[in-house]
Amino acid sequence: MKSLPELESFVFVPMLTGAEAGGHRKSGARKDLAKAYRAGKAGSQNQRLREHLERLQEIDNDLAYIEGISTYFDKEKILIDIPGRQRFTNDGRITYFRSAFGKFPRNSLIFIDPENGIRDGSPDSRHLLFTEAEKVAGRMDAGSLLMLYQHTGRGKQGDGIDTVSSRLEECTGVAPVVITDTELVFFIFAKSPGLAARVQGSLERYADTYPALECSGCA
Repeated sequence: MKSLPELESFVFVPMLTGAEAGGHRKSGARKDLAKAYRAGKAGSQNQRLREHLERLQEIDNDLAYIEGISTYFDKEKILIDIPGRQRFTNDGRITYFRSAFGKFPRNSLIFIDPENGIRDGSPDSRHLLFTEAEKVAGRMDAGSLLMLYQHTGRGKQGDGIDTVSSRLEECTGVAPVVITDTELVFFIFAKSPGLAARVQGSLERYADTYPALECSGCA
């Protein structure tokens, strides 16, 4: 957001499922956070972010946790909107996205965060469908970006990332820029070639500061 001042807001669609975090999951999150810092993963050099995330680990309610995330962006003076704050269910996915995008954002970074990522075929609440990504991309204006999350699991998953990237390009007509630490992947789309080039340059510079990150794109 800071490297692309033409973006007016950050729109975060969390796709929270019905399961609360609970003490066991939160304990695991604390361990993962500490491990990420030691490994020098994305964000580990940002002291203010680290301190904020550590405070968030005390929150057990997922909806309250999302609210806690929004306060970080407020402090950084980044306008954030979190539509679709109700629980996401497979049966209610049409209603969920209709509610989330009742008033479609313009000139925004739109981040959709399914629990596991993107898939074809039989849907469940942990996934965004490729067809849904296609619809969002189709409604997005040329001044906006769409960012999608994919969990790959542990270890190198280059072939899987390439497959999803190609499938997304097939659906949306836009080749995504990809940034990954091989466990988490983010696919970023821009309809404007100029904006896409600026996104790729920004992500490449960011990846250069974190050894765990790799960036590839449409150029």
